[in-house]
Amino acid sequence: MKKVLPKVIKHGYVNIYSDLSYRELVQIRYKTLYKKDNSNWDDTMVYLSKEFRRLVSSGSVVLDAGCGNGNYVIDENRNKIKTAVGVDVKEEFTKKNISMDTIRYCDLEKMPFKDDYFDAVVSLWVLEHLKSPDKVFKEIYRVLKPNGYFFFATPNYYYFPLKLLHILRSEKIKKLLNKLLFGRSEEDVFKTYYKANTLKDIRKIAGGLLKEKKLFLNYDPSYTSFNDLSFKLSNKFDKLVNSYITKAHIIGIFLK
Repeated sequence: MKKVLPKVIKHGYVNIYSDLSYRELVQIRYKTLYKKDNSNWDDTMVYLSKEFRRLVSSGSVVLDAGCGNGNYVIDENRNKIKTAVGVDVKEEFTKKNISMDTIRYCDLEKMPFKDDYFDAVVSLWVLEHLKSPDKVFKEIYRVLKPNGYFFFATPNYYYFPLKLLHILRSEKIKKLLNKLLFGRSEEDVFKTYYKANTLKDIRKIAGGLLKEKKLFLNYDPSYTSFNDLSFKLSNKFDKLVNSYITKAHIIGIFLK
């Protein structure tokens, strides 16, 4: 097995490892600007990358549960990772993936690995797509070594642009907003269930299995920032409301 060594195309607050769309580049620009004025805040991927670096030992074997086309946290920490293993349901979903050493295709509810196999599991933007998240959490618990960490990021169900998508009935408008707000092309939009997308639901599902180390909502200015004016208005609205409806992401770190 040949170890993948990702290369940074462009260094910055958020490093770039692959070709990005114009919308994705705009999002990174506004995250970088927000960080300059809010030193205590970190972008969700940057935060998880730092915590992975702090908590996971060198020479680790890591699973990306629902690996898709890549994993920023793993790319940022390849010097600590001996082997990166990806799992996804179909090969077509991973055709652009340059992060994994190897990828297995299976259901996350039943993965082809021994008990206590991985030092850490990372899952980015996957929980929202799980029909039975309780079964997946149990399977992640099974394949994690004792004292292994589970890192994840997922959308906050109550984030107001996301709630707008739930309310809309027109599929055409939904697809347009997905592209406008989140930079997702039609082929990158998958069925969602949102059964593990509130703090309460995640705690209920993980309870009795994994120990909560971090679980919180995180602001992301980039989704509603299309120009400098909307960037400023979005940030003012977040500070004024200071509510879960303005926080786009849930960040979680759990320990077996």
